[in-house]
Amino acid sequence: MLIRYSCKDMGLNCSFMVKGDTLEEVTRQALAHVQEIHAAEFNQMNTAEEIERMERALSRSTREVTA
Repeated sequence: MLIRYSCKDMGLNCSFMVKGDTLEEVTRQALAHVQEIHAAEFNQMNTAEEIERMERALSRSTREVTA
């Protein structure tokens, strides 16, 4: 089973999507994308608490998908 994240699932107008074998892998890649591309939309996640909140939001926006 693959895990998938897409910016559209977070309500963003962005076609970014990532698939991976683990939630941690997908969340890490999604967080890197969000920090690089969508930082202004999420008020420059600077503190560890803000990053942790975003990681939780990203993990809620992931889905299990079939290969």
